[in-house]
Amino acid sequence: MAQLRDVIVAARRSVSSSLRLVPACLVWAGLAAGMAHAQPAAPAPDEAPPADTTLPDFWHQDTLTGDWGGVRTTLAKDGVSVTMTYIGDAQGNVSGGIQRGAVYDGLLQPQVDVDLGKLVGWSGAIAHISMLQITGPSLTTGYTGNLMNVSSINAQPGVRLYNTWLQQNAFDGLLSVRVGYMTADTEFFTSTTASMFVSSTFGWPGILALDLPGGGPAYPLPAPGARVQLNPVPSLTLLAAVFSGDPSGHAGQTNPATQQPDGTVISFSGGVFAIAEADYALNQEKDAKGLPATFKLGAWLHSGNQFGDQRFDSNGLSLANPLSNGTPSNHHGDWGLYGIIDMALYQAPGEGGGGLSAFLRVVGAPGNQNLITFYADGGLAYKGLIPSRENDTIGLAVAYARIGDQARALDMDTQQFSNPLNPIRSEEVLMELSYQAQLTPWWVLQPNLQYVANPSGGVDNADGTQRRNAVVVALRTVVTF
Repeated sequence: MAQLRDVIVAARRSVSSSLRLVPACLVWAGLAAGMAHAQPAAPAPDEAPPADTTLPDFWHQDTLTGDWGGVRTTLAKDGVSVTMTYIGDAQGNVSGGIQRGAVYDGLLQPQVDVDLGKLVGWSGAIAHISMLQITGPSLTTGYTGNLMNVSSINAQPGVRLYNTWLQQNAFDGLLSVRVGYMTADTEFFTSTTASMFVSSTFGWPGILALDLPGGGPAYPLPAPGARVQLNPVPSLTLLAAVFSGDPSGHAGQTNPATQQPDGTVISFSGGVFAIAEADYALNQEKDAKGLPATFKLGAWLHSGNQFGDQRFDSNGLSLANPLSNGTPSNHHGDWGLYGIIDMALYQAPGEGGGGLSAFLRVVGAPGNQNLITFYADGGLAYKGLIPSRENDTIGLAVAYARIGDQARALDMDTQQFSNPLNPIRSEEVLMELSYQAQLTPWWVLQPNLQYVANPSGGVDNADGTQRRNAVVVALRTVVTF
């Protein structure tokens, strides 16, 4: 019960932190409410009614801070959009894992988007710049002890430059080229249905985060890169990108991911990470009669030489052998294949976008140099299930990560050489039940429950006890300023 109280306290802090700016904005609320309720003078018989210039009230405007007295609208006319989002996660491990306890993580992300065509007449060009301020410890590392992070915002605390790039569109949208300091997870491996969930694995999947150096070019570590997008027909999108191989800057160290830096690192080391994807969109046009669906096929390739063997050392001995030198045999290069299905199963009448949708993602990678060799996740989400809450979404998702055969063989070697009771890892399964409540256009609350079966594939804790299945209760708050 003490741990549950910790979660409740952390949740209260989450809500409190997202509302700290509310008192400062009450003046805006009063002005908006006054304008909304003011009664204009009746027009003369020969006059047309005046245009409706009423501003939305505080609870119905798109952002917490509103239009800044018209500044936002003026900037938008010049092609400049300024936004800032705060995400807070109050999470507690109430059972199993390493130990029980609660943490609070925060992410503040300001960003600026510029349409250079409107601003300076550079046709088809857009620019983007963003930053991250990350706070809070890791529930996954200190409490649940699993592989797939239970929070998509948890990372090494600090302030860093984030996605910063320039994009040129040409030939009426047929071609798009983007160059800069950026992440792959914003465009590759994405699922609209999966994006509502809180665990990081439903964004950039755990197999890539665990197998690639530095976790790959994904939140929170961008890498220098370039991306090309082709749209030969409206239903088909072809994407390809290359990135610097190790966004953490720790080239030469073997996987799994090394310690994340706490600041900005612009790394050109660690080889090259390349990824390509083909997306086919079905029934996406406005008057389509069938249910919309998206199918994606992709592949990635890494040219680096920092992929350590999961079983053998550089002399060919098992790493569990007392005679081993402890240095894993190095593999040059790595690769993987994936497929994604994202589709609607039912669409509610009207234009609200409600209904039931589903997703499925499957990934495979070779076993010698990768801890995870097979990964799959899938789930369902229903928007507008409660008639009076048409913008709310409820979802259930499951992720499965299989430990590779070579890593399992190392566990067997450990039993033979030193510890007959050493557990043999198998797989980790994470399940999440989430409810996303759209309280206002600028404020979302999302209680969620996660269950982690076989944390880290089935291992013992440092004190020799078995790491049991973990149960996480959490509350996420999202505020758009």
